[in-house]
Amino acid sequence: MNRASLCLLPGALAALCLLASPAACACEATQQRGGVTLRYQDAHDALPGAMRQRIIDTFFKAYLPQRADFHPMAPTQAAIVIDPAYDGIAYVGEKAEAATITINPAWLSKHPGDTDLVTHEAMHIVQGYPEYANERVPGWLVEGIADYARDRYGVDNTAAGWALPLAVKDGQNFDTGYRVTGAFLKWSEASHPGLVKALDGALRSGRYTPALWEAHTGHALPALWAAYAEARQAR
Repeated sequence: MNRASLCLLPGALAALCLLASPAACACEATQQRGGVTLRYQDAHDALPGAMRQRIIDTFFKAYLPQRADFHPMAPTQAAIVIDPAYDGIAYVGEKAEAATITINPAWLSKHPGDTDLVTHEAMHIVQGYPEYANERVPGWLVEGIADYARDRYGVDNTAAGWALPLAVKDGQNFDTGYRVTGAFLKWSEASHPGLVKALDGALRSGRYTPALWEAHTGHALPALWAAYAEARQAR
């Protein structure tokens, strides 16, 4: 990186970096809100200033309430890295990178309204589960909770044409993951307040078992899904 093009500013002054021309800032910025510090890095100046500010604003608007509602001890230091070399959409790293969101700028260039992808990824930081993709922390539930959070805390999902599904399609199940599981969680939470928080806490502490669904809803997981699917088909 050309150090002459590096812009590193603390606190609110970081906004100046986001408004600067590409030649002036390439851009690294730091902002702090609500006791949380976010470092934004875009070494290749891949995103325009307005998009950068929307990403940063979305992070804080989502992460602060997510953290307060689900895990007040979640990290107070986070980072967003814009990486043109990454060919996915976005992800949160592991271990030392467990509070770092990496975003593919090409995705946002094609889908400029999809800045709430940050809301999904911010929830992964809040989750901070010590394990992943096994019986105690099933991947379908991890991603389902993150999409449930995107629906609940999203800043402008409408701009991305993003919404939880209102119908169940053939072949879908509670463990389909992402939006399908997210919609199931939203429906279940409406009838059994506190369910999602209970599941999240159990996943974080290594106490999750499928029996928790019955303990909190009175229905075994397959039976709860069957009731949900029937209700959706009746719409």
